[in-house]
Amino acid sequence: MGAPEAKVENYLRKRVKEEHGQIRKLAWLGRRGAPDDFVWWPGPRFAFVECKAPGGVLSTLQVREIGRLRDDGFKVYVVYGFADVDAMIAEVKGG
Repeated sequence: MGAPEAKVENYLRKRVKEEHGQIRKLAWLGRRGAPDDFVWWPGPRFAFVECKAPGGVLSTLQVREIGRLRDDGFKVYVVYGFADVDAMIAEVKGG
């Protein structure tokens, strides 16, 4: 993970905790392309999150996995910076 992407993911972790949410790092066993994190709040309100550096590009595997999750009704966000993280949190927490 490059430094700019790490900054986005660190900010995501900080903001989820500040907003009293939970966050877990993800990995698919035997597969590649999993979103970076799973976040949730009581309700339940939850989403998968893929962090990218500003201007970053999803890999073919990430596009496929995100598409599969979205096709099955899951919320999946790709965040490219701090503003995207804040907007995602507001949307997920808001229901």
